[in-house]
Amino acid sequence: MKRKIVRTKNEYVNFIKLQNNRTNLYTTVYDFGEFAEFAKIDSSVVLNRIFLDFDAHGDNLIHALTDLKIVLDYVYERNIEHTCFFSGRGFHLFLEGEQIDNIRPIQFFFRQIKEHLESNILHKSTLDERVGQSTRLRRIPNTVNMNSLKYCIPIFKEDIEKGLDEILILADKPRNTIYRTTGNVKIVWPEVPSIEAVEGEVVAVIEQGRLPLLPCLRSAIMVENPSHIARAYLVSWYRDVLTARTTLISNEKKNEVLEKIVEEIKHIAENNEEVWLDWSESETRKHARYTVFNNYKTPFCEKLISEGYCIGKCWRYPKEK
Repeated sequence: MKRKIVRTKNEYVNFIKLQNNRTNLYTTVYDFGEFAEFAKIDSSVVLNRIFLDFDAHGDNLIHALTDLKIVLDYVYERNIEHTCFFSGRGFHLFLEGEQIDNIRPIQFFFRQIKEHLESNILHKSTLDERVGQSTRLRRIPNTVNMNSLKYCIPIFKEDIEKGLDEILILADKPRNTIYRTTGNVKIVWPEVPSIEAVEGEVVAVIEQGRLPLLPCLRSAIMVENPSHIARAYLVSWYRDVLTARTTLISNEKKNEVLEKIVEEIKHIAENNEEVWLDWSESETRKHARYTVFNNYKTPFCEKLISEGYCIGKCWRYPKEK
């Protein structure tokens, strides 16, 4: 994907004008305090909001709208500062909070929202479980969704009350309305017990493709733009799964494992919409080869926690030394 760091509002607007209606346009969910010449510096991420994605993939928009309304009732009751968008195939809700330096309270707050939602619906929730990744992208408002040919537009309480048909009509074109937030209370993120203190928070192993996947790595790579390190850790994990965490000696065996890993990542990237948008088989093979041929193993939990990948205690943590 074409990526560009813009440092002024004019640069941002001009880039959108040039690319809109030609391709899908995304920007980061979170702001960043520092940038290198061509990339954001992940450690400078500004953690001050939660991004909730009600993703119906265009098939169950009425369920997505129902879910959004339930969460918004929770938000209105607490007067939480928020903005809301129709994405072209679902809904995006941003809840603003105090700035913190640890993603874990945001993840904990998400679980509270999810439990509230699921206790009030009979259908399968449309709320995307991927939350708390600093590399997450969101569609830029007033740009076209090339899949649905609808625009991503800001929406407000009065629009939601009119119903889905009205929102779809509004999304036929950009909506150059005055930008505004609703509510004036920033979330005070909940205090979260340490990983050591909890019994268990997340499902152990997830079948995303054809190989098992740790919850933390699934959360890190099932996004539009996984970080380079997350991709490397994913390759390490698959290498460990395929080799029982042993060291490979022969190049023949290394190449065999490498091809299985590339095929697994290809399966995930090509069978999940809006995930790993810059997928390239040749680039993946080149970088994965480095990890496999050097026998890099999956980091222990302490490292994954310190780098913000952990989404909650699973079976792997207690067994680590």
